[in-house]
Amino acid sequence: MRRINTLSELRAERKRLYLLKAFLEQEIKKDFKEVKQSLEPMRLFAKGAEKVLVGENNHILSSSAGNVANFLAKATLKRSGFLSRLVVPYLVKSAASNFVEHNKSNILSWAGVLFSKLTEKKPVKEEKNH
Repeated sequence: MRRINTLSELRAERKRLYLLKAFLEQEIKKDFKEVKQSLEPMRLFAKGAEKVLVGENNHILSSSAGNVANFLAKATLKRSGFLSRLVVPYLVKSAASNFVEHNKSNILSWAGVLFSKLTEKKPVKEEKNH
């Protein structure tokens, strides 16, 4: 830190700091713009993924849910009888696939709300000093 002895030095330092502040603000704006542009492909990917998942002819979401349900049913029925291990996972997979297929718009809107709540900025609470 520089030692200031006269009023003219103070004014010069003040002007230097003001210019430095303006330069740094411009740099921050430029960096922010670059980050925003770099995130553009991700936003386009998310929109494309949503179209794939919600499309009428695409059953990716429902088949994925069915496969997960099938896996969980097989894992829980590992020590049960042969007929149970064969029939119950199939029924669970079908039920889960049909449920997700008929409700996928509601599920995706719920997931969108959840994602927006998780990424939302929380206000910083100021501590009171007594």
